[in-house]
Amino acid sequence: MYHKLIYFYSLELFFRLLYIFISFFLCVILASLNTYYLILFEVYPFILYELKKFIVTNIMDLFDIIWFMIIWKSFFFVFPYWAFQLYKFSSSSWYKYQLKFFKKSYYFSFSLTFLGLGFLHFSLLPLILYFLTKWEINRGDLFSVLVEFRIISYIKWVLTFRYFVGSLIFVIFLLILHLWFLIKINRIYFLIKYYRKSFIFGILCILFLVTPPDSFLQVFFLILIFLIFEAVFLFVCYKLCNIKILKYANV
Repeated sequence: MYHKLIYFYSLELFFRLLYIFISFFLCVILASLNTYYLILFEVYPFILYELKKFIVTNIMDLFDIIWFMIIWKSFFFVFPYWAFQLYKFSSSSWYKYQLKFFKKSYYFSFSLTFLGLGFLHFSLLPLILYFLTKWEINRGDLFSVLVEFRIISYIKWVLTFRYFVGSLIFVIFLLILHLWFLIKINRIYFLIKYYRKSFIFGILCILFLVTPPDSFLQVFFLILIFLIFEAVFLFVCYKLCNIKILKYANV
């Protein structure tokens, strides 16, 4: 009996992984046929404020950019289908409430991540690039420093920064939802109130170890983590006040 179950589950897992691989391969084909639009989408924050031109120092830079963007975009667009296959594979062994919780938590986290990536790409990145391109020095004809961007460095930095922040937002909100439903609200209030600084310090230490030593990135993570903890603490206080009001009203 157990051998048959292992056989059927292994067969199902094989076909679902095959579907994911085929979807990824189709995304690679579609992305390779629309490389012009991919590059235009990536450089949109750069051209929004009519900034400088890009520099290509090697002819292979264009090939590296296209290949790099195709792989990243294909992984990004196949991720929802991978989550769907995981949901379907687990539906035969999970309870209904577990599947419902998985679906809601995934939708909520992915929606917030998508909104965060949109804000980062269309609002925050143009301001950052506009600020960086103003670091020019001009002291007459003897000495001048002009800021120019290499396109391959720009694409790699933007994709790495965007998807790292997106993954961080997705994991953080996914953990918050799990802790919110698995731990009582009084316990959450106690943990955030008395151990908030320790949590912030630990998370920032981990982020500073795994991220490049960029001052802007470190300040951004510091502000982001602080605002997330403050927002969660404010929401917990609001829920506790509502619970107390309802108890007094029932009395």
